[in-house]
Amino acid sequence: MAITPEDLCTMAFTMVDRHGERAAHLAGEAVNEMRALGDERRTHAWQVLQSVIEDALDGRICRHQSFSLH
Repeated sequence: MAITPEDLCTMAFTMVDRHGERAAHLAGEAVNEMRALGDERRTHAWQVLQSVIEDALDGRICRHQSFSLH
C-alpha cells in the first residue's frame, strides 16, 4: 500500500498539531532510529515526512491546499 501525498500532508499536520515546532525534531529522531536499524524503506519514509513537516512549519504548504510530490 502506497502513501499518497494527501496522507503525507495529513500526517505532517497531525504531528505539527500535536508537537508544534518539535515535530520536525521528532521525525528526525525516527529517521536516525530507522537508519540505525538498517531499514532503508522506513528511513526514506520518515525523511519525506520530516521534509513535509518542515514545509508546514515554515508556511510553504497549507493544510487544505492540493499537494503533490516531485
